[in-house]
Amino acid sequence: MHWVEVEGYPMPVLLSGHRALELCNTWAGWDQPHSPEREWLRNFDRLAVWTGHVQLLPPATVQRLREQGRRCPDEAEDVLVATRLLRTALHDVLLAPDDDAAFGHVAAQAQRAAAAAVLVAGPDGVARWTLPDHIGLSLPLLASARAAADLLSTPDRNWVRACPGDDCGWLFLDRRGRRRWCSMAGCGNRAKVRAYASRHRSG
Repeated sequence: MHWVEVEGYPMPVLLSGHRALELCNTWAGWDQPHSPEREWLRNFDRLAVWTGHVQLLPPATVQRLREQGRRCPDEAEDVLVATRLLRTALHDVLLAPDDDAAFGHVAAQAQRAAAAAVLVAGPDGVARWTLPDHIGLSLPLLASARAAADLLSTPDRNWVRACPGDDCGWLFLDRRGRRRWCSMAGCGNRAKVRAYASRHRSG
């Protein structure tokens, strides 16, 4: 199964190995014709819930975003559209590193996130860069951009693979070079069933 229920919404299961890749995996069937049912982030409320699902933002912040999104639907829709554009650009640059336009788009949003971050002291005494709540509705976008920058600035970006499963294309980290499917229990198992059926038809 490729989804779990979170706050009443179906959300894609977390199997990529990095939160930036989970953003890419909120669209299904990257190589297939565009269709609304492939979209997991169908409105801002789902986007806010998703940020909690992948632990980009804490639960209290997610709840505030959901309430604010209901009060300011036009602004919330703008953030949703911008996050989807970031998702597409990140997906493109991960699979085609020489795509300068895609990289530029991700870099610009990452720069916005970096400029908005503040350094705060943690309870363990270790300071951390965080995005303050007063940023408001842009938090999901900027938090996603930070995750994207984190992936692109580490060697892990070289281990990103796309699932070859039918109607899938989800991304995942394959550090050992042995992983083929986003999920062996999902796409991998379906491929085995099809191969088995094909062999028997041929026989």
